[in-house]
Amino acid sequence: MVKKSLAALGAAFLLHGVAQAAAADGGAADCACAGTTPAAAGTWAAQGQLGLIVTSSNTTTKSGNASFNAAHMMGRWTLSGGFAGLYASTGDFTTQQDLTANVQADLELSKRTFWFSTARWDRNLFTGFSYQESVATGGGYNLIESPATQLVGELGVGVRREQPEILTTGALGNVTSRMLQPVVNDAVLQAGFNYSHSITQLSKLVNTLLVQYGSSDTTTTDNLSVQFKVDATLSLAVGMQLVNNTSPPPGSARHTDTVMTVNLVYALANPKLSPTGASTAVVSGFNLP
Repeated sequence: MVKKSLAALGAAFLLHGVAQAAAADGGAADCACAGTTPAAAGTWAAQGQLGLIVTSSNTTTKSGNASFNAAHMMGRWTLSGGFAGLYASTGDFTTQQDLTANVQADLELSKRTFWFSTARWDRNLFTGFSYQESVATGGGYNLIESPATQLVGELGVGVRREQPEILTTGALGNVTSRMLQPVVNDAVLQAGFNYSHSITQLSKLVNTLLVQYGSSDTTTTDNLSVQFKVDATLSLAVGMQLVNNTSPPPGSARHTDTVMTVNLVYALANPKLSPTGASTAVVSGFNLP
């Protein structure tokens, strides 16, 4: 079996080298894309991730994922948003395809509390839901805020719209037919936690958890990663994503999907702001979401 997964890593390192060379140029020293200028990072934080694996033998397998998140502070307001994509195939058959996007506005009420409003959209072609979209609002609180650890909790209410579909799958996990079901509108209770802990000066543990509870279905999404710093802007992340739907339509035998990833992470770090939007304390080591 010939593995070609290093191609994406090499491309990302090349882009990183170009960015560092641009930062060294006098005319580009003040550019926000350099990612190391304190003035440029004053109100912005951003992060991009990329992973790709291709294996080839009797059957070619491909998988890749990419994501981007950014946040901007405007006085007491913080606007944040991002998108992510996941794709996998075996031979000529697609076995995973997922696109997500979200946007959120936070209003600071005190040093530790804030009010949030958020909108989310998810199109996963292998969960039994053609799409799931929601809007929610509620309150957030910085539960732990120390030099090495941060834990932020959110609790709110909202509405969700989802399109169930009955899937028929083949031997490789590919979908052979889809039958759309009536759209479901539901009130939801939404809870979320964002946790980060600096293990050493060069490593960091990050976990984000989101739960949407509704009468028709409860969706849980958990993202766990360990990030290892390469330099001021580049890191390597090893992570796992878990998505669980308690009541998928008939034909969706798996209630839980898990994805393991190894990604390159390029970040415009900000000691006062996470790319996912929540304000953060100065964490020893390095600041990534």
